[in-house]
Amino acid sequence: MISIPLIRRELTSDIVGRHIYLFGAGAGTTEVLRRLAEAGAQEGTVVLSEDAGARIGAAVLFRPNLRLGAVPLFSTIATVALAEAIGTDQVRATPVWPDQVTIDGEKVARAIVDIAPTGDRPSHVILGAEIDVPALATRRGRPIDWNVAIAAFLNALDRWTAEYAARGPATVRGAVRFLPRGRATIAGGAECAYA
Repeated sequence: MISIPLIRRELTSDIVGRHIYLFGAGAGTTEVLRRLAEAGAQEGTVVLSEDAGARIGAAVLFRPNLRLGAVPLFSTIATVALAEAIGTDQVRATPVWPDQVTIDGEKVARAIVDIAPTGDRPSHVILGAEIDVPALATRRGRPIDWNVAIAAFLNALDRWTAEYAARGPATVRGAVRFLPRGRATIAGGAECAYA
């Protein structure tokens, strides 16, 4: 189902995807990438896994110059990027804070974050996603090219991290506007619940 060469054809990212690893069922993308990060993997390294049509996982290594207190806000870009990647003009994917993405109220994916603190700064931050393949396929109502979907997530994550690097926390604060009663909206009008 997933093919690194097919994903690479769709990548437009500057940093994300320089190195991509693909594992089968049972591989924990975060755990594998954490070991690679500790061994000195480059920023933008991607680990993917697929579990027999049930789940797709993706994790991306970042080495941002952040204080630990900034990581929660920085990590929300994974949820926003995931919603952008799996939504369509016809099917709105809604980010539900802090880490879920739903379509018509059903959870179809979740963002992941993992950090390795060293003092008051992380040595690395892993951002990624786990997609419930049957749930998303049902909600989208048509076949999904998973290679295109994964590349869209990686491209969106690359754009958001570049924006964050250039503009800092204002990037996320400018993209997410909190509304009364625990509702939030993302620039462009999509609403999301804040839990």
